[in-house]
Amino acid sequence: MLKEPKVKKERDPQAALVCAEAFQRLAKEFIPRIGAIKENSSQVMSSELGDLVVCATNLGFAIELYLKALLMWLDLPVPHEHDLRLLYDRIPQSVRAIIENVYDTALPDQVRQLYGRVSFTIAKGPLEEPRWDGYKVSTSLPDVLARSRDLFPSWRYIFEFTQHEDIPYQFHQFEYGFLWCAAEAIRVEITVRLHKTRGQ
Repeated sequence: MLKEPKVKKERDPQAALVCAEAFQRLAKEFIPRIGAIKENSSQVMSSELGDLVVCATNLGFAIELYLKALLMWLDLPVPHEHDLRLLYDRIPQSVRAIIENVYDTALPDQVRQLYGRVSFTIAKGPLEEPRWDGYKVSTSLPDVLARSRDLFPSWRYIFEFTQHEDIPYQFHQFEYGFLWCAAEAIRVEITVRLHKTRGQ
């Protein structure tokens, strides 16, 4: 049997950027309203929580597409992955340093705009109230992407729940303040690079 020749996929970083910006715009409207939603272990999915899920899914996918657009522009392999940290780690350290500098500079203002509330957690499980842990974690961009590595697949399938004997709750955390800032820092980097290319 004859083997079919491998066809190399052509990828367009500009098209990926435009799509990522569209997904980010869809998330933007809901970001300021998240702080007013009460975190709880309710079994009922309200329309408000439905909007939150759409926001998390769209923002996660936007970040994924920004990272893939950057990899395309850098002429690096683009893995068939949703894992945000894995994609970020494929970017050269010199480029990551620029992105992280923009992120670190913008983050304090982002946190102020959201009145210090930067994360939302949904706990799915028994009706009893879960024990909430204090929120003290690293705000560095690589760590945020590591904690949110499966943001797109986990939030878009939030309606699925598997009860484990030793873990009564399934937690979904959306670090929207940090992730919005991350999306903006990566978007700026790929936008500047693409504009420079067009201007040459």
